[in-house]
Amino acid sequence: MRFRFTLPLSPDAPRLPTSAGAALNSMGHQAQLSDHRLTVGVAPNVDTLYSLAWLDLDAGDFYLETPDFGPRYYSFQICESDTRTAAVFGQRTEGAHAPAVHIRRAGGGERSAPGYTTVTCDSRYVMIVGRILVEPTVSDDTDLVRELQNQIILRGPACDSCTTEADSPDLVVLDRNAEIFDPTGFIKSLENVLKDMNLDDLPGDIRHAVELLGMHGTPVSLTEDETAAVSAGLRDGFNMIEHHVRSLGRVANGWAINDNGSEFGSDYLLRATVAHAQIFVNPSTEAIYPVCELDSEGEELDGRSNRYQLVFDRDNLPPADAFWSVTMYHKHGLLVDNALGRYAIGDRTTSIKHGGGSTVIRIQSSEPDEGPDNWLPAPPGPFRLMLRLYSPREGRWVPPAVTRL
Repeated sequence: MRFRFTLPLSPDAPRLPTSAGAALNSMGHQAQLSDHRLTVGVAPNVDTLYSLAWLDLDAGDFYLETPDFGPRYYSFQICESDTRTAAVFGQRTEGAHAPAVHIRRAGGGERSAPGYTTVTCDSRYVMIVGRILVEPTVSDDTDLVRELQNQIILRGPACDSCTTEADSPDLVVLDRNAEIFDPTGFIKSLENVLKDMNLDDLPGDIRHAVELLGMHGTPVSLTEDETAAVSAGLRDGFNMIEHHVRSLGRVANGWAINDNGSEFGSDYLLRATVAHAQIFVNPSTEAIYPVCELDSEGEELDGRSNRYQLVFDRDNLPPADAFWSVTMYHKHGLLVDNALGRYAIGDRTTSIKHGGGSTVIRIQSSEPDEGPDNWLPAPPGPFRLMLRLYSPREGRWVPPAVTRL
């Protein structure tokens, strides 16, 4: 994912306005909300503009300063390479103005910096994820958010290590499916990750596997039988992850709800599933992300010939103090191209009509007979819904089931 955002072979190449990619050790900003053209990462939101930076902490320490956001929702999440959250700052925790932040790697750099809140990370490579809410009811609000983005300051070492990554073009251009299913591609990617880690930092069972394979610092060569075994293991592992999307955390009304957020502990299947379906989620105090692939009868959501609805009664709206939304994705996590240009419906959707205080969302691949106001366009095939509740209230809220019409 880091390579796809930083583009080591051409770090200054032009990017889509929906991309927040930038060279390593630099901050990139989305100029437009995410749409179906954005294919880097998985399950982007369409509520906020992203500001992203991948940092090499072995190059030195970094310093982040942000402007006054007033009452607008914003957050800045500092993510470890294994998708844990090292820290998050934002409207919920800090009010209008977040502290200046000093980011360092454990065992290196300054232990603290006067006037800064220090965040110490375990990983060599970390990502800053900034999210700033865009209000669709405010004319030209995207431009106002862009002005705030332009006031974000990131200071630190220049991208000298980009050259090192560019020296391995075969790894930089490696297809994502090759990383997942091809034994050679998988091992090559894993070796790249391990070279920046100490064996002692790995959990015991993973360290044992690495030592057994002789992977740390030594290229791995597999026999034909070993290659077949690794290939089968990769396929089995991927199938487990795909299946677990429907059951991560607690399951209610067809929704899988991860109440642990990015606090995975030793639950490696949960970590892998979240990375596959959501990746770099916030801590659950900042946001929760219920996922739905099944209707009220336990059947897979599929827009080929089915029509659905999702009804939020007025006394059971998503309990979020910042905002909530329901976003449509292809089953593999990309936004769905549609003539309406609508990728989500939420509490700030201006066109939606409410009946008796309830919010009824119509979900299908063709426009409903009653018109597009409450329509969330689906693809003509399997799909996944994701709810987002930012600044969620306490309690174990249960979303209503998606019902087939």
